[in-house]
Amino acid sequence: MPSIRSIFENVATLLGAALMPLAVQAHHSFAPHFDSKKPVSISGTITAFEARNPHSYLHMSAVDENGRTEEYVCESHGYTQLSRIGITPAVLKVGAQVRIEGSRSRNDSHRCFFTDLTFPDGRVLHVNANPAHPATLAARHDISGTWLLAPRPGRGTSDPQPMMAFLTPAAKAAVDRYNPFKDDPAFRCDPVAVRRVWGAPGTPLMIKLEKDRVILRHEWMDVQRIVRLDQREHPKNGARTSLGHSIGHFEGDTLVIETANFSDGVLNQYVEQPGEPTRGLLHSAALTSVERLHLDATKQQLVVEVTLKDPQYFTRDFEPWVAEYSPSDLKIEPFNCSPEGVDGTIKK
Repeated sequence: MPSIRSIFENVATLLGAALMPLAVQAHHSFAPHFDSKKPVSISGTITAFEARNPHSYLHMSAVDENGRTEEYVCESHGYTQLSRIGITPAVLKVGAQVRIEGSRSRNDSHRCFFTDLTFPDGRVLHVNANPAHPATLAARHDISGTWLLAPRPGRGTSDPQPMMAFLTPAAKAAVDRYNPFKDDPAFRCDPVAVRRVWGAPGTPLMIKLEKDRVILRHEWMDVQRIVRLDQREHPKNGARTSLGHSIGHFEGDTLVIETANFSDGVLNQYVEQPGEPTRGLLHSAALTSVERLHLDATKQQLVVEVTLKDPQYFTRDFEPWVAEYSPSDLKIEPFNCSPEGVDGTIKK
């Protein structure tokens, strides 16, 4: 009979440490929802698998330590990311037996984030495994091509944000009104902000250079940005969106992108600071950004630096945000985002 063991108990410190990278891999912030210090291991029967983006959900039936059959729902990465490493509906069939390991939900004893799947035949699948690549990829000579965010230890999405100390009164009022667990535009499949698009892990992006424009296509949220090289000003009465209007120019081999005409938005969905409730880092429609993209030919890495300014919401400018991306041969797949309810899973 399927059984559930070590349900939501603190186990070896080593296992807890091994699960910490989840916080930097999940598309939304991990820490406010799940506790990596409380690993779980559940053995049971699959009752449903919601293969969705930005998050997938595995439903299981398992017998607890008291002999009661309980239903569990465990979240993981989006389907396009999982499918590349073999986690598909064909593998997670209804009625199949599986053991999952992961981290407990902070709010519901019957929810978790799963990282490992073990099947009766001994197969083990890990959600953060890298998809297969050819042994070698052709050397890159410019920023064009397909790229994937390079892992960086310690990169989190709910870390303390120094800019919370430099909010204007208008920003403080907006932060007080914002509920990060209900109000974030990503719940409605809005890509939200340029910096957050760049920071999406596990999904590729493609840069295409054309005569009078550069096309930035990100798999995450099906984002496609057009950077106009033949314009020097933003339209004064242009539409305002979460991704704004972008113009660009080259300084040597560095592409410089200037973006304005943003709508009000969210720079960080969750901000965790000791002794304070979870909040969000917001921006006003006065936000402007400058992105600098160049190829580090020696390291074969795309280097992206993003600098933000928002005089309406902050009393100082932001420090540059920098990330690196590795060459990739992944094909960009349709993301087809599914809006999520406040409690995560949208299964009725």
